[in-house]
Amino acid sequence: MGFIKYKLNEIIIIIVLSLLFGLIMMLYNTPLEGIVLTAGIIIFLGIIYFSYSMMIYKKVCTVQEENLQLKEEIQDIRNEKIEYQSEIESYFLLWVHQMKTPITASKLLLEAEDIQTISQMRHEILQIDNYTNLALSYLKLMNEKTDMVFMEVRMDDLITPLIKRYSIQFIHNDTKLHYEKIYDSVLTDAKWTSVMIEQILNNALKYARGKNIWIKYSEAENILSVKDDGIGINTSDLPKIFEKGFSGYNGRLNDKSSGIGLYIVKTIARRMNVSVSVESELGKGTTFHMKFPNLTNL
Repeated sequence: MGFIKYKLNEIIIIIVLSLLFGLIMMLYNTPLEGIVLTAGIIIFLGIIYFSYSMMIYKKVCTVQEENLQLKEEIQDIRNEKIEYQSEIESYFLLWVHQMKTPITASKLLLEAEDIQTISQMRHEILQIDNYTNLALSYLKLMNEKTDMVFMEVRMDDLITPLIKRYSIQFIHNDTKLHYEKIYDSVLTDAKWTSVMIEQILNNALKYARGKNIWIKYSEAENILSVKDDGIGINTSDLPKIFEKGFSGYNGRLNDKSSGIGLYIVKTIARRMNVSVSVESELGKGTTFHMKFPNLTNL
């Protein structure tokens, strides 16, 4: 139907001219054989012409469809770029706001000289370092082309450096760590797995001050668990805790919560084929489980 509409004017003109030509031939008593032959020639030429026109029409339609598709793809890219820029700007506004607190506190602590103040100063510097690393991890993860190098890594080689790094916060928060060396290995990207565990450990430290944190690994299930007996998480918040920017009830109690840490955990886990789940009860604590792929199945 589209082609007929496209050539409708030409079809009408040809029909009118053919009828006019046939009428003239009849008025001049042209033999029937001549009229039939002439009509056959006109029909034959018409078929050739319209067949060729149909091919051209299809090519034109194809080009138009491709142009329309390209325009839509370009618009999608523009929208993605705008959304990406908006996300970056909103996150770094939040990040800059969060950085002000430890920087201001550090300036005040530099004026003091007692041991407790020095400990507090170390704590604030660690906070600055944490926020910086979090921002860098977020930026890298926003790029889907970020490379990951998978190799067999001993779990203890990932956890021990984090424990040493956060020893200041364990002491400062009076939080007790329960951990025995894990000699089992997993196939993973060491750098990003370390970032993932660090965010979960940091989360536990934030909400289990003065209490306990357990780090355990199940060799049979390939599951690393980080458990605390802190304030726990609201049941209504559990389905949303891995969403970007979501801080929930606990986040509203803690003005240092950005809602980015657990989003980074989920993003890393998805790219490394690691299953992350959480169990929690308000007032009793939280447990994060990270299930790694089985080495024997890879």
